[in-house]
Amino acid sequence: MKELLKSLDKLNKIYDQFELLNFRAHKVLPLTFNKEDSKELLRQNKRLYFSYSYLNKEKIRLTNHILSQTVNLKDPLFKQNKMLHPKLIDKALKLKNIDQSHDKDTLEIPNRNRKINKLKQLIAMIQDEDIGLCQNYLTQMNVLIYQSKPHLFDERQKPYQSQELLQNIDFRTKIMQFDYDRYLFEEFTPEDFLDYLIFKKVQRHTTYIRSYDAKELIPEASDSGFSGIAYEIEIDGIRECYVTFKGTEADMDYTQRSRSKRLEKFLLEGFKDWNYNVNAILVGNDTENRQMFAARDFIKYIQDNIQDKCALYGLGHSLGGHFVQTLQLTDDCFKAGYTLNSAPINLKQVKLIQPDLFDTDTWDKLLKLTADKTTNMSPNNEIKRLLPREYPEIINESFEQDLTQVFYEIPSTIWLGKKLEYNLNNWKYPFKNHLASYLSNDEIYSYQHFFEQLFAFLQDSTTGPQLMRNTLGFIRARVKILHEDIEKPETSDFFYDYSNYLYQSGIFLDQPQQLTEKFNQEPNTMWKSSRLEWPFIKSLNMDMMELSVYFHIISGVKYFLNRKPNVID
Repeated sequence: MKELLKSLDKLNKIYDQFELLNFRAHKVLPLTFNKEDSKELLRQNKRLYFSYSYLNKEKIRLTNHILSQTVNLKDPLFKQNKMLHPKLIDKALKLKNIDQSHDKDTLEIPNRNRKINKLKQLIAMIQDEDIGLCQNYLTQMNVLIYQSKPHLFDERQKPYQSQELLQNIDFRTKIMQFDYDRYLFEEFTPEDFLDYLIFKKVQRHTTYIRSYDAKELIPEASDSGFSGIAYEIEIDGIRECYVTFKGTEADMDYTQRSRSKRLEKFLLEGFKDWNYNVNAILVGNDTENRQMFAARDFIKYIQDNIQDKCALYGLGHSLGGHFVQTLQLTDDCFKAGYTLNSAPINLKQVKLIQPDLFDTDTWDKLLKLTADKTTNMSPNNEIKRLLPREYPEIINESFEQDLTQVFYEIPSTIWLGKKLEYNLNNWKYPFKNHLASYLSNDEIYSYQHFFEQLFAFLQDSTTGPQLMRNTLGFIRARVKILHEDIEKPETSDFFYDYSNYLYQSGIFLDQPQQLTEKFNQEPNTMWKSSRLEWPFIKSLNMDMMELSVYFHIISGVKYFLNRKPNVID
């Protein structure tokens, strides 16, 4: 059994290297956005393909070895627990099946732009490895063995120290990722997973462990789309409770066999989160605050049910980080907190849900200080002085050019505690998160208003097809208005500024054109406006869209965190 554990650990490290290779490949993807930079790809591709070839050979060897070890495994415990051996074999077979079904020719390389397409092929091949799924099967095998034979795992002598898990970056990322992946652990309880994860990270056994799922405990959670899990643990007499808040990314539930039902669930769950993102965080209105109410109810339930002298810690990725920050401001509920690529606090929302947090004068000052983010003045120090305290226990880490950082450029938004931003040196990544360099304050308000109207239009959508149909209908209506008003200076300026921002951020490859006087004198027709819009719109850069999402999710952003951060004051 110990030899099998060693093999599982080796294969898991190979998949860790695959994940790192995926990051390295995505890191050089911006070189494909223009011909001059793409010359560097030849050298990069050779290195990346060499690494992939080695890892792939090791993966195949270890996968076969693990299957052989598992099938031939003999242990007296199998007589007592007759399902243990079949379960281990089942996981090993699943790993083997994934390896065999892996399509190494997922992308044919056209003769044109071979350097660019070769890199894209490599990324497709790595993603086809199903790294996350395979690592989860490896974890499940470890969990099964740990539950049955914990003495096989070496325990350290030094007792557990307070916040030791919170300070462990791998624990933080894995426990936050679990909320996205838990559909893969249907045959296990969250306690099973966490018990093994804790021992893996600190080499000490828990004496108590209990999980709390918001969707099971808080009626409003499922209806609103709120997702959170709390894990109450005790190690060496130290009691801690880690509350994780899930981000916006909706899960594709592959346990649902019907493809249409699976897609519908995915769309509707995503809509609930984005409905909250837009109305509560982007705009700060009173249309959709149910997720925050559910979060507060969840924390209250946990506080009422955990053991005495149990420290409460909050962790959140993306939207989840917004909950950590906002709850700490409104309820001061966490002894410490950690966020990753977090969305901000919206002061307008806070004023709606807890108006007595500040007096009228303080509210006016805070909202005035954050009303216009396009000025060169940085009011962060003034804002901190107006808050109840400094909140040094909240650590916000993010990729400096993450897409959620745009939210911090929106009026009425702030962050709480320490803000650490990470990036790479001498790296060309085009996404611009500072809106003020491209848009006026009026244009930013217009941006908010557009999405507020969109989600108001979608409120009655109850099915996936209806949601998609209504979204397209809204966009068509707005495009029609654009066609009718394109000759107006204000409309054309707005269109150019938005388009230029998207172009500078790499979202579109063609530079937008400003209207000329001759163009304005032409009769207003659909063809006229299309000449302005279509060449730009058709240059949508899907690679950049995918890249911005990749660097936002946990598996992408975590590789920035070993760099020296830029501390934001």
